[in-house]
Amino acid sequence: MNRKALFALANSFMTFMLLTGISCKSVFSGGTGGLVVDAESTSVPKAGIANVDVYAYMSKSDRDADFSAWTEGSIFTPASDYYGHTNTDGDGAFTISKLVWQEDKPDFGKDADYTSVYLIFYHENYGLTKSESVIISDSVSDTVYTELTAVRKSTVLNMTFEDVSSGAATDKAVYVKVSVPQTTSTNTSAAAKLYEATITGSGSLTISYPRWQSAEARSGGIETEPAVTISYCQSEDQITWRGCYNADNDAGDYSFRADESGLTSITKTIKNPSYSVTLYGKSSQLSVPSIGGQYKSADSEADDGLKVCLFLKDSDGAYSVNLGETSTAAQAVGTTGTEKHGNFSGLGSSYYWTDTTYSEKYSTADLKVVVYAADGSEAASKEVTVRSDNSSYNVQLP
Repeated sequence: MNRKALFALANSFMTFMLLTGISCKSVFSGGTGGLVVDAESTSVPKAGIANVDVYAYMSKSDRDADFSAWTEGSIFTPASDYYGHTNTDGDGAFTISKLVWQEDKPDFGKDADYTSVYLIFYHENYGLTKSESVIISDSVSDTVYTELTAVRKSTVLNMTFEDVSSGAATDKAVYVKVSVPQTTSTNTSAAAKLYEATITGSGSLTISYPRWQSAEARSGGIETEPAVTISYCQSEDQITWRGCYNADNDAGDYSFRADESGLTSITKTIKNPSYSVTLYGKSSQLSVPSIGGQYKSADSEADDGLKVCLFLKDSDGAYSVNLGETSTAAQAVGTTGTEKHGNFSGLGSSYYWTDTTYSEKYSTADLKVVVYAADGSEAASKEVTVRSDNSSYNVQLP
C-alpha cells in the first residue's frame, strides 16, 4: 500500500473515532483515607468518632447534589450512581482503597495521575459535612483530617420507680416509654423518638435530640432543653401497681394518676447531660394483714376447736367475701405449762383486696371475724377496720 493510501486510511480512522466518541483516555485508580475527630474534644489529640459513614465521589456535582438533597434529621442515602463508601473505626480512622477515574491528558503521562476526590461525612449525631482531597494513582493518600461538631445532644435519663407506701424502690417490673421531641425550626414535622425499657427498681436510658432549635440558637449558644414525656406501667398482664402522685398535685395527696390501661404519663424538661427523676406508684392490690386473737377470756377448754372465719365487706356493704378460716386452740403461756384457750391466728394472711381509688399512702378494708359454736351457729363476731400499712391485728371476741 502506498503512502497516499496509508494517509487516507489514517484520516478515515481518526474521523471514525471522533464520530463514535472513541478517544485515547487513560484509566487510573487510587485511594483516600484519614481521620475524623470530634471538634469539641478536649483531649490531645482530639477523640476520634466511630461509625461515621464516609462517601467519596469523583464528581463534585454528584457530591453536591446528594449533599443538597439531604433533609435535616433524616438518614442520608446517596442518589449518585458511583461513589466509594466506608465507615470509620473505633478511633475515627477510615480508608477507601480504590477509586477509579479517566483522564485524556494525564499530568504524568500514561504512567501516573492525580485528581480531586469529593467527600461526604454522615453520622446521626453530627449531621452531614462535605470536604475534598487529592488522590494519586496507585496509592492511598492518608491525608484527610476532618473535625465534626455534634448537632445532637445525649442525656442519660436515670429513673427510680418508688413505692410511696414504703418510700423504697418498688420490686415490680415496670415498662417505661420515653418520647423525645425531634423538631427544629427547619424540621417542624420530625417524629418524636421513642425509647423503651423494662426496669425493676431503678435503671437508665440514653436519649438523643437536636442540639439547637435554629441557626440563631446555635450562634447564640442556646442549646435545646426538650420536654420529654415519660410513660410507665407495671410490666405484667395483671396490673397490681399503678402510678400515683407524691403529694405533688393540687390536692396534696397520693391519688392514682394512671389512665384506664394502667399507664401513667408525666412531662419533664431535660437540662443536663445526666438527669435523674423519681416516678411514683403504689399498689392497687393490698395484702390482708394477719388477723389473730382470742375467743372469750375464761380460759376454758370448751373454747378450743371452734371454727373462726374472716369476711371482707363487699361493695354493697355486706360481709360476703370469705378470706379463709381456722380453729381456736390452746396456747402455752411461758414455761410453766399453763395454757390459754380459745386462741386463733393467721387469718387472711394469704389474701388481698383491691382498691384503685384510695388517696393516701395506705388503704383501709372492713373485715369481720366470726366464731362459730360447735353446732354451727354464730357464737360471736367482731368488725374491724384494717390498714394496708399494718401487717397484723389482734382481735378479742366477744
